[in-house]
Parts: sequence; C-alpha cells; structure tokens
Amino acid sequence: MKKFMVIVVAVFCGIVLFAFAKADFIQDKYYGVFIGISKEDGMKLNNYKVLVLEPTEFNKDDIKKLHEKNKKIYAYLNIGSLENYRPYYEKFKDKKLGTYENWEDEYWMDVSDKEWQNLIVDELGKNIADKGFDGFFIDNCDVYYQFPEEKIFDGLCSILKGIGKYNLDTIINGGDTFVSKCIDEKITKEMFDGVNQECVFTDIDFEHKTYTEKSMEEREYFIGYLERVKAQDIQVFLLEYGANKSLLKDIESFCSKNGFQFYNAKSMELR
Repeated sequence: MKKFMVIVVAVFCGIVLFAFAKADFIQDKYYGVFIGISKEDGMKLNNYKVLVLEPTEFNKDDIKKLHEKNKKIYAYLNIGSLENYRPYYEKFKDKKLGTYENWEDEYWMDVSDKEWQNLIVDELGKNIADKGFDGFFIDNCDVYYQFPEEKIFDGLCSILKGIGKYNLDTIINGGDTFVSKCIDEKITKEMFDGVNQECVFTDIDFEHKTYTEKSMEEREYFIGYLERVKAQDIQVFLLEYGANKSLLKDIESFCSKNGFQFYNAKSMELR
C-alpha cells in the first residue's frame, strides 16, 4: 500500500510539473525580445522558437548556429530615431527632429531624408540580410505619431518598401498611428507582415523605474487596435513588462483567444 501511494504521489507530481512547464511555454517561452542581451548570453537562449536580437552583437556564424537550434530570428532595426551610441550618430545628428521622452540617448529622426533612408535600407538592412536573419523588427514608426506630417508617413513607407527587396519578414514594433493609417489606405501587405505592441496590459513608470498595470481605458484602446490589425490577417505579438501572475492570466487568455504570441520581459533593458 505504501509503495502504491508513493507511485501515485510521483505520478501526480509529474502531472503538476508538466502542467506548469506547459503553462510556462504557452505564456512566454515561444517568443522572446532580447535586444539588450550580450552575444554570450544570446547564444544560450534555448527555450524560445522566435527571437528578437540586436544584430550588431551577432555575426553570420552566430545566426547559423541559432538556426541549427530551430530558431527564427528577427533583427532589431530602429528606423525612426537615432541613438547617440551608434557609429553613424555624428553623420546624421543634424537630421534630428526632437528629443525622445524618457530616453536620454535617443532622438526622433527626419525619416523623409534620403540619406537616412539609404543608410537604413542599403547599409543596415543589407548587413542584417547578409548575416542570415529571418526578418526585421522595426522600431519607432511612432515618429509619425510625434510628427504627423505626410512626408514622415511617406518616408516610413519608402524605408519599408526599400527593405522589402531583401524578402524578409517585417514586424512593426508599436507605431499604432502609422499602422492604422496603412490599414486605412489598404497598404498593409506592402509594408509589413506583423505587429508587436508593447504595454497592452502593463505599463512603465519611468520616474520610479517600476512596472504597473495599464489603465482600462488605454487597454481597451489597444485591444480594439489589435483586433483591427488581426482582421488584416497580420501576425500579432505582445511585449509586456513585469506582469504579475494575475495579470499574466489575463494576457495569456487574451492571446490564446486571438492566436497571438507574447513575451513578458523582466525589465525594459530586455536582457
């Protein structure tokens, strides 16, 4: 009898552990955004099928090794702003449009500028394609929200069409105002394959460097927006920050219902 009880307990524990492991995979072990990670740590990411990485940290051989682990890998590409640590900062700093709130080392860029477009498409984009990445993770199309001018919208479109020649998947991070205009103009299929939306359920308190819950009003806006994106037959990803267990259940339920993937980052540094 005692032996039978031991077996029952062992089986039960195994079921529980499997359930937790499965739940963890569903929650955030399929998709991960690690643009702040080092090459050394990036090569150890074994639990994710889809990765977003900073391309300057990895060479062609690194990407090949990650592919051997059955990874799909997107390269971070910032097309709407300029960081002061980039090697091309001095060349393009005169094309800045304004400061980027909460990010002291970053500035909004005039994406209508042809030299900037050429840098993104013919240098940065080509380098990413040559390294063997599967796609682009495009950041800061929100420049159109900050500067809602037709030339800014057209500039973003020119860049996205330009990198289209590499025949890689393209995910737009954020940029809901830009994406919504693309939907209105029925040009989404020409521009991108997916959308990643940050902070649908969570929020970042930059002043206190903590993570909070999104207000219901803002959450409902983004849920409605993502449902509209989904209707365009476009992939949807969520990037949340520091979600607690209770909030994770809401996120998982929402994503499961809609066929979305999400990643719950531990910090905004994305390491």
